[in-house]
Amino acid sequence: GVGWLGHSRALVADGLHSLSDLASDTAVLFGLSVAARPPDASHPYGHHKAASLVTLGIGAAIVVFCLVLGIDAIRGLQSGDARVPHYPTLGVALASLVVKEFLYRRTRRVGEETGSRLILANAWHHRTDSVSSLVAAAGIGAAIWLGPEWAFLDALAGVLLAAWLAVEGMRLLRSAVDDLMDAAPGQALVDDLREHILPVEGAVAYHDFRARRVGDRVEVDFHLLVPPELNVEEAHGVARRVKREMLARHPEVLSVLVHVEPALPEHHRERGYTGGSLDAPPEAG
Repeated sequence: GVGWLGHSRALVADGLHSLSDLASDTAVLFGLSVAARPPDASHPYGHHKAASLVTLGIGAAIVVFCLVLGIDAIRGLQSGDARVPHYPTLGVALASLVVKEFLYRRTRRVGEETGSRLILANAWHHRTDSVSSLVAAAGIGAAIWLGPEWAFLDALAGVLLAAWLAVEGMRLLRSAVDDLMDAAPGQALVDDLREHILPVEGAVAYHDFRARRVGDRVEVDFHLLVPPELNVEEAHGVARRVKREMLARHPEVLSVLVHVEPALPEHHRERGYTGGSLDAPPEAG
C-alpha cells in the first residue's frame, strides 16, 4: 500500500513478494504436517515426499513472481512512466529489510538444528526477501536523492529483483525434482554413512550400497557380508548393530535396510568394500 501511494514500483513488488511468502509459509506448515503422518495402507512408505512437493511449489511460486515482476518493471522502463518515490517508501523498505533478515537467520538456525531441508528452503526464501528489500531500498534511495532524471532506477531495481530471484527459484525447483526422482544425498553424507559399517564386529564386507533422499530424510539399503559360520540369528545380530550405529549417528536417516549374505567369494562384487579379512575380493570403489 505504501509503495502504491508513494509511487514506487520496487516497493509494490517487494510487498507482493511478502504476500507470496504468506502463502508459501502456509504450504510449508502443511507439508510438515503431512510428512509427519505415519505410513498407512495406501502409503506404506510414509508421506515424507510431501516435503519435496511443497518445496517444488515454493520454487514455482518464486519463478512465477519473478516473471510478473520483471514484465511490469520492463514495461515501466519502456514507457518512461517513472516518478520519484516518496520518502516513506524508503523507510518501509529499510524496515522490511531488517525484519526479513531476522526471519532468515532465525529460520535457518531452526532448519539446521532439526535437519529439515524444507525449513532451510523456506529460510532461503526469507533471504530472497531480504535481498529484494535491499534492492528496493537502493533503487528508491537513488531515485529520491539523485532527482527526477534518475527515477527510472526504481523500475530498474524491479528488473534486478526478478533476475536474481529467478535463479533462487530455479535452484529450489531443481532440488525438489532431484528428491522426487530419488536422487542420492551429497557424497559427503554417503561416505560418512559407509564409515559406520565395517567397524562393527562381524561385518566383513558390503556391496550395492544405496542412499536416496525422501523429503527431509534419507533411506539406506545395502548388502552386508558376515562370516559364513554364523547362524541366522547371529548374522542378523550383526545387521542390527550396523543399523543401530547408523541411525544413532545420523538422525536424518529414516530407515536402513540390510540384506545379509555369507562372506563367500560368490557373494562379493567388484564394486563392494571389504575390511580385508578375506583374500578373494579386491577392494574397489
